[in-house]
Amino acid sequence: MKEEMSSSYLKQIRTVLVLGIVILVLFVLKATSEVTLPVAFALFLFAFINPLMEKFAKLKIPNAISIILIMVLVVSIFLVVGYFMGIMVNMLIAKLPYYAERVKAVDMLLSQYAVKYLDDVPENFSFIGSLNVDWYSLLMGWLTSISSRVLSLLSDVMIILITLMFLLFERSTFLPKVSVALDNEKGQKLSALLGKINKQIAKYLTLKTIISLATGVCFYLTSLVTGLDFALLWGFLAFILNFIPTIGSIVVTGMTILMAVIQFTPDWVMILYVALLTISIEMVLGNIIDPRIQGVQLNISPLMILISLSFWGYIWGIAGMFLAVPIMSIIQIVCLVIPSLKPIAVILSSGKSYVREYKEKQALKKGISRRRAKRNEEVNSDRMDDIILPININSDSKEKK
Repeated sequence: MKEEMSSSYLKQIRTVLVLGIVILVLFVLKATSEVTLPVAFALFLFAFINPLMEKFAKLKIPNAISIILIMVLVVSIFLVVGYFMGIMVNMLIAKLPYYAERVKAVDMLLSQYAVKYLDDVPENFSFIGSLNVDWYSLLMGWLTSISSRVLSLLSDVMIILITLMFLLFERSTFLPKVSVALDNEKGQKLSALLGKINKQIAKYLTLKTIISLATGVCFYLTSLVTGLDFALLWGFLAFILNFIPTIGSIVVTGMTILMAVIQFTPDWVMILYVALLTISIEMVLGNIIDPRIQGVQLNISPLMILISLSFWGYIWGIAGMFLAVPIMSIIQIVCLVIPSLKPIAVILSSGKSYVREYKEKQALKKGISRRRAKRNEEVNSDRMDDIILPININSDSKEKK
């Protein structure tokens, strides 16, 4: 008894220590987000690029040349994205006065409808005026703050690129160092775990990039077909925000429909046309094609994904929401490997693979309970026969006498 109590006490202490360490790590990640966030992006970018490095190795391309090619490709992508972001911000700043007048016109039209059909509304009622917010100054300040944050963004990009370069150089020596630092069995387990994590993250990021690119192209073509302004902006936002599950799709669809309302009012047919096209794109690509392509590659509960988005959004802001799903996938893989943490991996999973097992257990329990009930009935009937038979014999003997 004393040994059992001491072992349970040690388990409780270990659980409390692990929770304390996790809370401390999360506090450090939030407090040092300016450094840890670029490093985290570099790690996931490395996981995305690693399969390409393996292909270069199979083609017997020297490691130094492979690293140079990868870095040139990554830097080019960053430059292209930065160039398009600069063009779009300048375009928005230039056309903001025109759309400010359009917003006022839409507000005047909707306010007239409100005065006609709503009671207790004054004749000079205005939706924007009732908010008491200088939205034009806020929007202009937000756009100018984006351009003023270029230097901080450049510093983050530099940290990401430098970290990625060192990770690529360490790629060929990391696993041998792990195997030497640990014994053979632990080294093999850790190498297998890292390989599985890398494979899972690479597949997820590759498939998500393809689906996001298709979503961005569809939004761009929809804007061109309907005549919606800033077609490049909507395509770019659809591509970027599609990496944030559910929330990103809702945000970009809502922004596109809002832009259609501002631009096309009072032509409600065009607004409805834009809304139907954008919602259809998100429904088909996000709810039909994406789950089928991902399949078993990402076996995470949608509820846990939403919780992860909220949690990592609190830790690292919007950037953390981009990394929420890969981080959740890593946690699930690690919990599957460690036996004591396997229940956490089961809770994080979508549960589809466990439904059949649960039904089989329930059917087995029902079968056992039925067999037990039959046995109890048979036993009770046998006991009744044993009791009734002597009574019948005694009664017969009395009648003969």
